[in-house]
Amino acid sequence: MEEQSRTYILEASDLSVSFETDAGEVQAVRDVSLSLKEGEVLAIVGESGCGKSVLCKSLMKMLPGNARIKSGKILANGIDITGYKERDMAKLRGTLFSMVFQDPMTALNPTMTIGRQIEEAIKIHNPHIKRDALEKRVIELMGLVGIDQADERRNLYPYHFSGGMRQRSVLAIALAGNPSILIADEPTTALDVTIQAQILDLFRDIQKKMHTSTIFVTHDLGVVARVADRVAVMYAGKIVELGTTEDIFYDARHPYTWGLMQALPAYAKGKEMLHAIPGMPPVLIDPPRGDAFACRNEYALAIDYEKEPPMFRISDTHHAATWLLDERAPEIKPPSPVCSSFLAEGDQREGCEETAERKKTSMVEECQNDAENRETLVAVNHLTKSFSIGKRNVHKAVDDVSFRIYKGEVFGLVGESGSGKSTVANCVMNLCKPDSGEILYKEIDTCRSKEFRKNKKMLQCERQIIFQDSTSSLNPRMKVKDILSEPFRIQHITPKRGTLSAEAAFQLKYVGLDNSYLEKYPSELSGGQRQRVAIARAVAMEPELLVADEPIASLDVSIQAQIVSLFRHLQKEHGFSFLFIAHDLSMVRFLCDRVGVMYDGKLVEVGNVEDIFRHPKHPYTKALIESIPIPDPHRERQRAREKEHE
Repeated sequence: MEEQSRTYILEASDLSVSFETDAGEVQAVRDVSLSLKEGEVLAIVGESGCGKSVLCKSLMKMLPGNARIKSGKILANGIDITGYKERDMAKLRGTLFSMVFQDPMTALNPTMTIGRQIEEAIKIHNPHIKRDALEKRVIELMGLVGIDQADERRNLYPYHFSGGMRQRSVLAIALAGNPSILIADEPTTALDVTIQAQILDLFRDIQKKMHTSTIFVTHDLGVVARVADRVAVMYAGKIVELGTTEDIFYDARHPYTWGLMQALPAYAKGKEMLHAIPGMPPVLIDPPRGDAFACRNEYALAIDYEKEPPMFRISDTHHAATWLLDERAPEIKPPSPVCSSFLAEGDQREGCEETAERKKTSMVEECQNDAENRETLVAVNHLTKSFSIGKRNVHKAVDDVSFRIYKGEVFGLVGESGSGKSTVANCVMNLCKPDSGEILYKEIDTCRSKEFRKNKKMLQCERQIIFQDSTSSLNPRMKVKDILSEPFRIQHITPKRGTLSAEAAFQLKYVGLDNSYLEKYPSELSGGQRQRVAIARAVAMEPELLVADEPIASLDVSIQAQIVSLFRHLQKEHGFSFLFIAHDLSMVRFLCDRVGVMYDGKLVEVGNVEDIFRHPKHPYTKALIESIPIPDPHRERQRAREKEHE
C-alpha cells in the first residue's frame, strides 16, 4: 500500500466535510476517496451542489469558518496534511498546489495592474528576489499563458482585458510558485467557445511543459473529453463513478452518468426535447436513505431506497456505485445514445440519426420555401450603436446590422464576447437607444420616441427579456409570488386566473416548480430554479417576442437541458418568437430555426441553422464551429493531433 501511494501526488481517503448552518449540518462531502497521479488531468463532473468545489477547497484546506473536515485523510506526496495548521498550509499553497477560480474578475484586484498582481504572487514564495529578476519572471509567466506584448500589458488593469485575457492572467498568478498540482474550478464556464478552446489548449500545453497534475472541475462533458485522462462523477457529495475518460464516455455504468450524457444536445439530434434528469439533487442537511439518486433514477431498484450501494469494480480503472452492477440485479442496457452516438467515425451515422437528419433537412427546405409567405415580427435595419470610452475614444459596438425575425421562429445570435450581441438585444428591447437605423416591431418604429410612447403599454406587454444573470435580475427583497405578480400590477392587468396569487401559482407550475416556492426568496433558490422564475415572469404576460440573452450560460448541463426543453415547449404552446443569444453553439443548433453570426459589431453570416453549421461560408463562422467541444475523447484527440500538424 505504501509503495502504491508513492505513485500518487495527492490522495483523499474517506474524506467527509460538513458545514454548520442555522438549519443544521450540511454534509457537503461524504466519504470521498480520490487519487491524483503525477502529470495527469483528473476531471470532476456533476451538477451544482454535488460537492465538487467543496472537495477541491477541502484538499487545499481553504474552507470557511463554519466548515470542518469530519473524517478521512488528505495525503500530499505521501504526507498526511489533514491536521496541518493554517501557517503550514500557507507554505504549500502556491508551491504544492494552486487554484484557478471560475470568475477571473472577482479573483483579480481591480485596483492593481496585472503585472503588480503577478509580482505579488511571485514575492510571496520568493521574498528576496531582485527587481530585474522579478520583472523578467512576470513577463515570462505572461508569455507562458499566451498574453502577447507582455511588457506593455503588465501595466494594464483587469478591466482593460477581455474575459479570456483575464483568465490567462489568473492562470499566470496561479503558476507563479511553480505548483505541482493545479486545481481549476469551472475555468471556462462563462467563456465563448473560441476563447474556451484557447484556454483548454493552454491548460494542456502548460501541463506538458511544467508536468503539473491538474484537477479540472466542470459540468461541460465536451470539455472533459478534450482535456481529461480520468473522470470522477460526483452526486450528493459522493463519487458515484470513477474511470478513464474512455471508460466514462464509452462504457458508463451509473444511471446518473447516463443522465448527464443524454442531456447533451449532441445526443438529441432530431428529437423534440433534450433529455433532462427529473427533479433536483437532494438537500444534504438530511441525506436520503439508501442511494441518494434513487428518487431521480428511472432504473432504481427496491434496494436503492433502503441501502447505499458500494463502489463496484468493473475493471482495474473503472468503478461505479450502483446496485445495477450487483450480480443479483436485472440486466439493464444503457440508453443507446450513450453507447453508440459517437463510437462510429464521421458525423453521419446509420439508423435513427440518419432519419432525424432527413427530418431536419426537410424542415429546413420547408422554411426556405415558406420564407416569402412568413410574417415578419421584428425587422432590424442598418442598426448602429456606439459607446464613449473616456473623453476621446468611441467604441462602435454594433455596426450596420440588419436581420429579420419571423413570427413563430427561434432566431439565434452567436459570437464572442464584445461582438455586439447583447447591445442588439438591448436596442430591440429599447433598453438603449441606437445611433442610427430602425427597429420595426409589427411595423412600429420603436426607436422613435413618439411611436414608442403611443404604443408603450402594448410594447411592454408583448416584448419580454430574460437576462443571463437571474440573481441580479430578480429583486432579492421580494418573494417569488410577488416577483411573478409584479408585471400585472405595473400594467394594471387583471390576471386570467382571477387573482394574482392564483396566477403566480399557475405560472410557477408551468415552468416546473410547485407552490412551495411561492413563499421563498431568490437567495433560497438554485441557479436553475431562479432562471425558471425569471422565465415564468417573462412569459406571464404571454409575449409575442421573447429575448433571451445568454439564459443558460452558467447552468449545469442537466439544468440547461430542462431550460432549453422548457423554451421549446413554451414556443410550441404559445407560438411566440425568440431572439436567443448564446455562446453554446450546440444548444443554438438544437433550439433555433435560423442563426446570425456576429463578429466585431457586424453581422457576418445569416442563414438556416443547418446550413450555417454544415456549410459555413465566413472564416469566423468556420472557426466558431471548429471550436465546439465534442463529447467524444477519440475525436477530440484526433482534432488536437491535426491542430499540432497544421
